[in-house]
Amino acid sequence: MEHLNSLIQEKFDQMSDSGKLFRAAITGDQIWDLYLSSFSKENDPVFRDPASSTHNCNHCNNFIRRYGNIVSIGEDLQIQTMFDLPDVDEEYAASVNAISAKIKSSKIEEVFFETFQELNSLPYESCTKKSEKFQLGVASNQKRYTKEESEKYGVVDPGEIIEFKHLHLFLDKKFVDTTGLSVETIMANYRESKNVFQRAMETISLDTLRLVKDLILQGSLLNGDPHIHKIDAIIQCKDSYDSIDAKNRDNWCWVQSFGFSYARFRNELIGVLCSELSEGMDLNKACENWNKRVDPVNYKKASAPITKSQIDAAKKFVEENGYEESFDRTLATIDDIKVSEILHTNVGDGKIKEVSIFDEVKSNTSRHKRNEFDGVEEVDIEKFMKDILPGCTSVEAYLENRYDGNFVTLTTSKVKESKPIFAWSNNYSWTFNGNLSGKSQIKSAVKSRGGNVDGVLRISLSFPLTTDDYDLHVEEPNGNRIDYKSVRSVFPSSGTLDLDAQGVDGPQPPEKRVENVIYVDKSKMLIGRYIVRVHNFSRRGLNVPFDLEVEADGELTLMSLKRKTGDNWVDVVIINFDGNSFTVKPSSSMEIKESKSVSKEVYGLQTNQFHKVNLLCLSPNHWGENKVGNKHYFFMLNGCKTPVPIRGFHNENLNAELSAHRKVLEVLALTKMIEPSDKQLSGLGFNATVRDELIVRLQGTHKRCVKIKF
Repeated sequence: MEHLNSLIQEKFDQMSDSGKLFRAAITGDQIWDLYLSSFSKENDPVFRDPASSTHNCNHCNNFIRRYGNIVSIGEDLQIQTMFDLPDVDEEYAASVNAISAKIKSSKIEEVFFETFQELNSLPYESCTKKSEKFQLGVASNQKRYTKEESEKYGVVDPGEIIEFKHLHLFLDKKFVDTTGLSVETIMANYRESKNVFQRAMETISLDTLRLVKDLILQGSLLNGDPHIHKIDAIIQCKDSYDSIDAKNRDNWCWVQSFGFSYARFRNELIGVLCSELSEGMDLNKACENWNKRVDPVNYKKASAPITKSQIDAAKKFVEENGYEESFDRTLATIDDIKVSEILHTNVGDGKIKEVSIFDEVKSNTSRHKRNEFDGVEEVDIEKFMKDILPGCTSVEAYLENRYDGNFVTLTTSKVKESKPIFAWSNNYSWTFNGNLSGKSQIKSAVKSRGGNVDGVLRISLSFPLTTDDYDLHVEEPNGNRIDYKSVRSVFPSSGTLDLDAQGVDGPQPPEKRVENVIYVDKSKMLIGRYIVRVHNFSRRGLNVPFDLEVEADGELTLMSLKRKTGDNWVDVVIINFDGNSFTVKPSSSMEIKESKSVSKEVYGLQTNQFHKVNLLCLSPNHWGENKVGNKHYFFMLNGCKTPVPIRGFHNENLNAELSAHRKVLEVLALTKMIEPSDKQLSGLGFNATVRDELIVRLQGTHKRCVKIKF
């Protein structure tokens, strides 16, 4: 028995070196029965009575029933067992050979892990979480036989002590989970990953994967770049899968999916797109679905998928119809704008007004809080243009963080008299900053799932781009932690985590992957620091961006993870509470996207300050006699500059004959971006059809602040 056990341990160590152990779809009871039945009578004599042979041992029985079906998968994708023992003693040869053959004829059913809690509950060798090896089974036991037993069995002497050796193994710590998860949960996670991965290999073609990669590279998928490494990894997997003999593919999927970051690729956003295309969905429809899922607001900004013949046709049309110079575009400057091109249609008597330029007044650089202006006079934009603007000698705009999506830059053709390409009669256009629109999509998602958004302090986490289980943790000043373990439990501080995603509350669709901590009563809150952290419970690192929104006393701060990290934990923000008010301090790992209390620099200007308006005009589609599409009001700010290359035109603004080539021209817009320069007209733009507001400080007959309502 000792020699057999040493051979089994040696083979088991070789299997463990692969880093991946599995269980075969054969029960321990079946293996035990095969073990006993394969002995010859000579090699398994009766020990004490006809029901108890030499090898019929309770400890060995328990070991084989619990661990006998552990296997690994070799480089040849064949199952390896701990009973693959060519040099075993003749006594055990028949049994181990029969077991080995039977297990190898089975399929893989699960991964193999033990848990620290389970091992500590079994009558094995004692262990700690710091142990390097963990014993499986009982190695040996001793028994002293009484006179009565000696007389009964006849094979032992009275008082004789016999030591019995048993099958047992030492397991490397990498196969012992110490997190507190149950074995069933661990196996279910690996099994689901394998099944999803195998489904992707079976249903998504290599051609589809390569097509999606091309779509990302040509800009047809909005925000597709972060997914290119996933596509590359799955292409490599699919290439291997297709080259493997069909009978070995199941084993290959178990090995490949084990701990693979993209095993659940098919369930991710990019995997859904691949599945739609593989199932025959029209290319344009699939791309549109992707863009809507990624960003319902900006989904039209991605390039349409195009072919070489479409490129050739568009090139020929542009050249033959005199549009080539028109697409050579640049940033517009104040010298480009003619007074005759700017009409404030509702100003005074309707006559053309001079451009409002205020070079004499310097901006006050002191910072303000948004609530300082809660009581100022409110006027709608038309009244402002008609009754107030004509009497002003200076206009300054209060720049809030939420205006990220309102930043706009005017563009024009380098050749002034080139043929107009737009649906209006001039060659001027505009490009907005492609970031936030200013509305909280996270807050809407929390409300849609029944979360509370009405409190004195709200902390909401959103992670739509990953199926991993990201968890929100809030550590209170006294050390109490609000997290998934206490979901919907109300703490003495009035704080509670009322929404969990991917874990306690189960899987959620991308737009509803939000977690929410809400405090409703300041008088119950502890004075001090509230530390907010995010944890990837799936333990694959924080490799996919997430957003965090903090709303304190009605003032909102939205931030996102700056860069991916292999760490599973990240501190995101500290919120200090002095008993009356909150101070929000994002960590260095986070990028502020929107805030009414935290100042940042955007387009070269500091937020939460007033900035001089150099030019106030309508959008070019409403200059002169033009009245095409939605009207915008542009407040061009002193020193405001786009920091990145921008588009010179947008497809939705092109005239009818150019719209026929919109797919190719969309790619052209992205390949001929206009580089930033010192001379440009950039500022804030407001759509006349979208509700918004802007605080302005005016000088003229008298000084005052007003809130313009759009």
